[in-house]
Amino acid sequence: MKRESDLRIFVVALSLALVCSVIVSVTAVMLQPIQAKNATINRNRNVLIACGEYNPKVSIKEAFKNIRTGFVKLGTDKFVESDDLSDFYRNFQQISTSPETSVDVPENLPSIGYPTVAKRMPAYILQNEKGQISKVVIMVYGKGLWSTLYGFLSVKSDGRTVQGLTFYQHGETPGLGGKVDNKDWKQQWNGKKLYGKSGNVRISVIKGNVDATAEDAKYKVDGLSGATMTTNGVDNLIKFWVSDFAYGTFLKSLSLSGGSK
Repeated sequence: MKRESDLRIFVVALSLALVCSVIVSVTAVMLQPIQAKNATINRNRNVLIACGEYNPKVSIKEAFKNIRTGFVKLGTDKFVESDDLSDFYRNFQQISTSPETSVDVPENLPSIGYPTVAKRMPAYILQNEKGQISKVVIMVYGKGLWSTLYGFLSVKSDGRTVQGLTFYQHGETPGLGGKVDNKDWKQQWNGKKLYGKSGNVRISVIKGNVDATAEDAKYKVDGLSGATMTTNGVDNLIKFWVSDFAYGTFLKSLSLSGGSK
């Protein structure tokens, strides 16, 4: 009798586990479109936050009417428009590692923690009422302490002045590396310069606080207190993505295009 009772318990438990796994699997599949849509909304919201255009009273779709979306071929000034970037984000890991769609990262550049990156990366061009470029937003990412930080850097139409920086996904320590979400810290980026007069990358996230009276203060941002590894990660990823290997050539071409790219 005890053996039959144990078998019955085992069968019931196994049946319950199978039913629960089926329910979880079906639910996950059904929720995928909703999750994908929410992820797109979150990314687009952060694009608007980075360039200082986010207004919670205006729908994301409405706010994007004056934004051209597309891809920049790394190392060039080529921008190819695309109305839908969702496929790129959805297949990002594969695109950034596949030999056909990726390129090796040069060893002489600051490390972002990955040996390859996608050959084409997303860009968002904001236009004014006259159809001229007012700001550009580029995707940036790189390793911090515990996670990869994914974000957007907004640059003004001169191609060298920062409008804003925001991270839409990361897993850094709250209160330490998580300070990348701090409003005051992000505000520091507005107005900073990416390049020196010769076109070399000058922007830097330093250890400690920036001396506002120093001549090179316009190239520096305060480090994150108690989060050296995250600070180094942000410093590296910004320097990498604005280099001539990545978006640099495209950004520098903005001032030459007279706002009509």
